[in-house]
Amino acid sequence: MGKNTTPMDRRSFLKGAFTAGAAATAVGAGALSGCASEPKGATVNDKMATTGTYSFETAPDPIPESDITSTVDADIVIIGAGFSGLCCGLSAAESGASVVMLERSDHVTGRGGSIYAMNSKLTKEKGYECPVEEIAQRYKRMMGYHSYRVDGSKWMTHFHRSGEAMDWLIDRMTTASSVGGSDLTPVMEHWYEDPEDINGEFPGTHEFLDGPNGLGPDDNPQQDVCDNMAAYCVNAGVDLRYNTTAEQLVKDDAGKVTGVVAKTGDGYVLFNGTKGVVLATGDFGMDKEMLEKLIPWAAHQTEFGGIFDGSGHKMAYWAGAAVDKSETPTPMIFCFQWRSITRQVRAFQGLMVNADGERYTNEDNVISHGALAFMGQKGHCAYAIWDDDYANEPQWQNHRYVDGPKVFENADEVRAYWQETIDGPGTINMNGSGDIEVKMVKADTLEELVDELGLPRDTALETIERYNGYCERGVDEEYGKRKELLLPVKNGPFYGIRCTPWFLTTTGGVRCTSRMEVMNEENEIIEGLYCLGSMVGDMYCNCYSTHFPGHNLGGTCLTFGYLTGRQIAGVE
Repeated sequence: MGKNTTPMDRRSFLKGAFTAGAAATAVGAGALSGCASEPKGATVNDKMATTGTYSFETAPDPIPESDITSTVDADIVIIGAGFSGLCCGLSAAESGASVVMLERSDHVTGRGGSIYAMNSKLTKEKGYECPVEEIAQRYKRMMGYHSYRVDGSKWMTHFHRSGEAMDWLIDRMTTASSVGGSDLTPVMEHWYEDPEDINGEFPGTHEFLDGPNGLGPDDNPQQDVCDNMAAYCVNAGVDLRYNTTAEQLVKDDAGKVTGVVAKTGDGYVLFNGTKGVVLATGDFGMDKEMLEKLIPWAAHQTEFGGIFDGSGHKMAYWAGAAVDKSETPTPMIFCFQWRSITRQVRAFQGLMVNADGERYTNEDNVISHGALAFMGQKGHCAYAIWDDDYANEPQWQNHRYVDGPKVFENADEVRAYWQETIDGPGTINMNGSGDIEVKMVKADTLEELVDELGLPRDTALETIERYNGYCERGVDEEYGKRKELLLPVKNGPFYGIRCTPWFLTTTGGVRCTSRMEVMNEENEIIEGLYCLGSMVGDMYCNCYSTHFPGHNLGGTCLTFGYLTGRQIAGVE
C-alpha cells in the first residue's frame, strides 16, 4: 500500500518540474510557451491565430507547494485504471512492488472484448499455434499496411510474449470468484479467411464470456475483465484510488520523473513513485485541439470520436515527451452500420455505392479499411444495397466463436434481424461509446429503395443493373471482386443502409521504446516515465487495422502492461 506522509519535506518539489518540458520540443515541432489570454468563445483556429499554439501545448503553472495536503510514497505510481493500467499494476504487485493506482472516475471501465494474443494455451488447444516463420509473413504484410512507419520491435515483443501474458490473464479470469469477481470463460473468436490472402483476418482473438456484462457477442465482456482485474489488484495490495485526477508530473533536478500531483476530494496530493510513473490514461479523441493538431484528416471526416481527453498525453508533453516518430498518431475508424447487416464486426461485401449512386471500390475488405474507403467520398459516407437472397448466403454466416454456434442458424433468422433493425429506434449503442445512426430501409422495388436512400435514381439503377450483369457473368469488370462475392441485387424485398465512419478512439501519441520508456524529441529516455495502452506511439500508422482483431487490447494493454509491471518491479 502507498505510504502517506505529512507534512512534506520537498525542498526540490516542482523545482524545475516543468522547466525541461517548457524548454523541450514537444508535439512534433511546436515548442511549449507561456500562457496567453484567449478571446471568449474562441474556436480552435481562433486560438491558433491568437497564440500561435494550441492550448494543450502550453504547460500550466506548477501547482503551489502550499496547496499540497499530503504525500503518498510507493515503488510505482500508475495513472489510469483501464485494462493496461490494471495489467501493469497487478503484475507489478505480484512481482513484489508497492503500487498506487490513480483513477479519476469512481469505477474501472472496460470496452469491447476482443483481445489478440498468439500461442496462448487456448489457441494451442484449438490447433492454431503459430511459428515465427508464419508470423514473419503476416507481419511483413502488416508492416506494408502501416507503410513500415511503425516500431517492428514492439510487434515482435507482442508475438513472443503475448501467449504468456494471455495465459496469465486466463488463469486469473477463470478463478476470479476467489477475489470477489466473476469466473469467466475464455473463448476464441472466429475470423474472416480471405482466399486471396489479402484482406483476411488472423486467428488469435480471445474473449471472456459468462460474466454479468458479457453474456454474448452483443454485450461488453471487457467490463467484466476489468472488474475482475480491479478485484485482483486490490487483493494483491495495490492502493487503488478512485476519484483521483492526476494533473501534473513531477521531475527532480536531474530531469527524472519522480511522481505526480493529483486532485482528490481532500485537495492536492503528491504521489511519489521511486521506481517509475506509468501513464495509462487512454486516448485523446475527446480533445478537438489535439485531433486538429495530430490527426486533422480524422477530425474532419468522421462522426463522433474518442473516449478520453488526452490528459496523460498532455502531462507527458509538458514533461518533454515527443509524439510518435511518424508524427501521426493513428485513429481507430470502423463502420458499425455493417454490423446491423451481418451481426458481425466485419465489412459488408455486397454492393456499395457512394452518394452519387456509383460504385467506388472492391467491397471485399476488413471493417477498418472498408470504412476508410468511403471517407473520401462525397459526404464521407456510402450506401450498402442488397436483396432478400443475401439472407441465404452462407459465406458470412460463420461461427462467432471457434467451436461455437453459428451467428444465424437459418435465413429466416437473418431476415428477422434485419426487420428488428428496420423497426428499431434508428440508433444503436456500441459498448457505451456512443449512439450510432442505423436507419435501414426496406422496399418492394429498387426504384423505391434508391428513392428512400436519397440516391439519384437513374444513376443508382444503372449501377445496380451493371453490377447484376457482372454477377451473371461471374466477372467484376470494374473492380475485380472475386466471383464468390458477386451476389446480384434482383429479388425483393430490397434493403439498404447509409454507412458512416465511426471514429472510436485514437492510438499512439507518445514516443516510447519497446520497453514503454517515454522518449523526448532527441529519442532520449525520460527517466522514470512510462506509457501504456492507447498512448503507446509508433505501434500503428495510417489507420488501426482489424486484420488482427483486438491487437491493441492484446498488445499495448495486456502484453505490454504485464511486461512493464514486471520490468519496473525488477523481475524482467
